[in-house]
Amino acid sequence: MTEGTQTEAMRGEAAADPSPLPPKHRNIILIGMPAVGKTTIGRRIAAAADMTFLDTDRIIEAETGKTIPALLHEHGTDGFLAIENRICAAVDVTDSIIATGGSVVYGKDAMRKLSEIGTVVYLKLAYPLLQKRLRTPRERGVVLRRGQSLYDLYCERVPLYEKYADIVIDERTCYPTQTAERVYRALRRSGFFCERKSVGFLPRTLFSKKAEEQKNAEQKKKQ
Repeated sequence: MTEGTQTEAMRGEAAADPSPLPPKHRNIILIGMPAVGKTTIGRRIAAAADMTFLDTDRIIEAETGKTIPALLHEHGTDGFLAIENRICAAVDVTDSIIATGGSVVYGKDAMRKLSEIGTVVYLKLAYPLLQKRLRTPRERGVVLRRGQSLYDLYCERVPLYEKYADIVIDERTCYPTQTAERVYRALRRSGFFCERKSVGFLPRTLFSKKAEEQKNAEQKKKQ
């Protein structure tokens, strides 16, 4: 875990204000195991805070013209990780929330770049709950090596997530709206939104699925 990492209390109680983190181009990078809700949480925060949402899995698929499972089948685990590392290391955006694939932490170049351009938030979930959510890991495109169990993968990745995280959010008892709110509050306490005058204390309703859908509908009308 990097210096300055902050852990959100499980009960969602206010913690003491940590030392401000550098803005890092105003990006938020979400990391964590598959099925922890990086895409769902990222979209809701983006809708509430009026930021752009990006998903690195979708970027990889757009760049290669192939789905993640197809890339894994064609190139194997190591080949896919090399592709993911290369493409994610080239991401260069501002004012965005970036949901990453669970395996991105294997890519040193990718994590170096993402850590430079954004505040890294680790969405942490205990293994028993992860196992319930992720019943068919291979069908979900989870990068498992031959003979490796989901638990083995979990134990292998957790230290990497903790290593790169600026902020850790334990979402064991949370629904998506609550988790999104916790991420936002932790970022605000860290000083992330200090230069964004339009982003104040947002009501929980803005992190709901309805608010996300409303923003998406408004964006489609503008196009």
